[in-house]
Formats: sequence, C-alpha cells, structure tokens
Amino acid sequence: MKLMDELVDAYLDNNFEHPYYLDLYTGQVILDIDEAYTGEPGIDWDDEENEERYIDIPKIDSNEAFYVMTKFAQRTESDPEDRLFDALNGHRPFRRFKDALYELDLWDEWKKFEYKYAEEMIRSWMERFDIDYNELNEKHKANH
Repeated sequence: MKLMDELVDAYLDNNFEHPYYLDLYTGQVILDIDEAYTGEPGIDWDDEENEERYIDIPKIDSNEAFYVMTKFAQRTESDPEDRLFDALNGHRPFRRFKDALYELDLWDEWKKFEYKYAEEMIRSWMERFDIDYNELNEKHKANH
C-alpha cells in the first residue's frame, strides 16, 4: 500500500481509540494500540527518542466529515432530487447518507471525492510540520 493511502486511511479512521503515528525514520504508519489487536508491539513512549521519531497523524472529526458530505452533495450532478441533502438533514445523517450513496450508485464517486479531500488535508498537515512527503515515501518503499 502506498504511503499516501495509509495516511489517508489513518486520517479517515474517525475511531479515536485508534491513534495513528507517522514514523519519521522509516515512513511507516503505526497504529498504536494493544499488541493483542495488531500483533505488533506498541510505541515505547518511555524512550525519549520516540517523542521526536513519531508524529501524531490528524483525524477527521464528525463536524468536518459532515462538512465534506455536504460539499459532495453540493457538487455531484448525479443527485438531481437532492436525496443526499435529505439524508443529511434527518436523524442519523451519516448512516442515511451512506445508504443514499448506495441507492444512487454514487459510492465510487464519493470515495474519490473523500480521498481527494483527505489527501489535501494530509498534504497541508505535512507542510505545516515541514515533513517532506517524497523523502518519507522513499523510506516507506524501502521498508515494505
């Protein structure tokens, strides 16, 4: 899997019990939860070196996710009856939005839109922290 795909997946995993970190030495994306779930040892935060080695990957929150769904509903031309807007304006909007995507056969279009948005957020996060994506991507390839 490409580094950007892993970063986007981490960003879009809005389960806050899943903390993801970027290993600046290897370019790996690390899910830092109990070894029983991942089969991998967690990050040793007692080792001071690790505080500089790993950086917390941001996550989309529910308000931002709702905003992205609204943007998609505004931009798609494949929903002339505004069923996506209707889904967002009712009870359980996330579930209803996904159901409407399937009913309208817009899942693939939505996933591309969501990925593009997440990729832009990851790139701007990397710029803010002066993280060189190309350099990390080379390390990532070497470690796979």
